[in-house]
Amino acid sequence: MSERRTILLVEDDRDEIDIALRALGRVGLDDEVAVARDGVEALERLGLEDGDEDDETRAALAPRVVFLDLKMPRIDGWQVLERIRRDPRTADLPVVVLSSSERREDIERSYALGANSFVSKRFQGRSPGHYIAEAARYWLELNRTPRQGV
Repeated sequence: MSERRTILLVEDDRDEIDIALRALGRVGLDDEVAVARDGVEALERLGLEDGDEDDETRAALAPRVVFLDLKMPRIDGWQVLERIRRDPRTADLPVVVLSSSERREDIERSYALGANSFVSKRFQGRSPGHYIAEAARYWLELNRTPRQGV
């Protein structure tokens, strides 16, 4: 693969982070995975928290896709999603909500705020985190955004 792509994983649970990293490695996705452990850190990594980043620096740090947990300390996933969509520099950044919730209200709210996908976390004994790896493969290898072209 010629282009090194970045995934931003926003997750506060260390076990979930480990599962995701191992699953991505198992399927051969050698992309960089940046981890933010809460919403504040996610906004900082995206250059949306302090506003000090210039557009060129922000573009260099921009992930190809964000995998976003909803329930986190300091700033929750919904607030992060709102900030991503509100800023024109990140408005079209693909965001996949990863949640242990399967509540209809949570799914509807995520889409109403601009999520591109909602994936329920699930226990998989034989291949933990496989659902994350499959979702990442789609967003990294199959999906095209206006920034990338075809």
